[in-house]
Amino acid sequence: MNGGLGQFDAVYNILILVVAITLIARQINFPATIAFILAGLLAASVPRIPIPHLSPEIFLTILLPPILFTETLTTDIYGLIDDSDTILSYAIAGTILITISLSLVAKAALGLSWLESLIMGVVLAPTDPVSVISTFKQMGVIKRFQLIVSGESLFNDGVAIVAYTLILRAVQGTLTPTEILETAIVSVLGGVVIGYIAGYLVHLVMCWTEDLYVKTLLTFITGFGVFRLAEEFHTSGVIAVVISGLLLNYRSKNYGGLPPEAEEALLVIWEFVGFLASSFAFIFIGVSLDLGLLRAYALPILALGAASLLLRHAMVVAIAWYLERARGKRIPYNWRYGMTWSGLKGAVSIVLVLGVTGLNLAQEELMLALTFGLVLLTNVVQGLTMPRLIRVLNLYSKPLETRTPENASI
Repeated sequence: MNGGLGQFDAVYNILILVVAITLIARQINFPATIAFILAGLLAASVPRIPIPHLSPEIFLTILLPPILFTETLTTDIYGLIDDSDTILSYAIAGTILITISLSLVAKAALGLSWLESLIMGVVLAPTDPVSVISTFKQMGVIKRFQLIVSGESLFNDGVAIVAYTLILRAVQGTLTPTEILETAIVSVLGGVVIGYIAGYLVHLVMCWTEDLYVKTLLTFITGFGVFRLAEEFHTSGVIAVVISGLLLNYRSKNYGGLPPEAEEALLVIWEFVGFLASSFAFIFIGVSLDLGLLRAYALPILALGAASLLLRHAMVVAIAWYLERARGKRIPYNWRYGMTWSGLKGAVSIVLVLGVTGLNLAQEELMLALTFGLVLLTNVVQGLTMPRLIRVLNLYSKPLETRTPENASI
């Protein structure tokens, strides 16, 4: 009984923390996500404040799915379709390029083994621009720019997690090179198929009922259940959640099932769920950070941070060059600097690096320090300076014509 009450008190304390931080952050115009990280750091150092234990498994199965699902429901689906080649180029090719280049830097400059370097590349490849997306919206940043930044993050989580899983299974000797390729294809395509089927079936059921409560419960079943279902079939739960949410978004707008008032109510509910999950996730980051490690490895962290920023800019420019010549899609020069600075690291990187703690790697402590350090560095430095960068780069939106679904299909 006391154990149950203790867990309730811990969660209750987090909720109070979220309310207090949000109110204070908005009063002083400070990014709430960064405040959550700092609050997590503080809470972890005060033993009298009980906080729930958020393991990597809890984050992946309970916090990450609603964050992703919320993004899919609230995204501009027609804009996403129009720029799908741009977004997927950055999410897939960009993640691969960053993984390889960061691995080479880690090997050459930090003395990590090839395995440790490859793991570090994958761990630091995904982006998490949550703390700057709210700034984009408040400052009226160009919609297409916002869409590319958030869309890249939406898909590169799945790419990085699939690559990370394959590396760990290869290390444990359970996969041959041929099996690695087959498993990667099955994981990605399986996640797409499961997500598509789930989104399609849920939309059909939503069309059969006018009950808003049932429609809301169906989205919750989809947002949380599709991830678990896909993982049970050894496919990508992240990709399944993203595909199911995007398909539900698209079909609801084109084939009914969600009248305007129901859609508005549903979006409010999911924006709240996404806010709560993101708040817990950033507090999880703060709790996971080890200040002793950060101090001990300050110089390697700063060096890798600088290298990571330069490599991301090179990747952004290279893919922009390809898109302009091969696809006719233009990424303006000021956007490229904004996209570089928006490549923050987040909770996914923390979760992935914590997963290597049982592998008995020689440089495990350094790997933890580098990941913790880059997550904190990018969120604090890039997150706090983003408003000024937006003004310097003139990324403000201009009146745009209303998008229509005429040339968009899925």
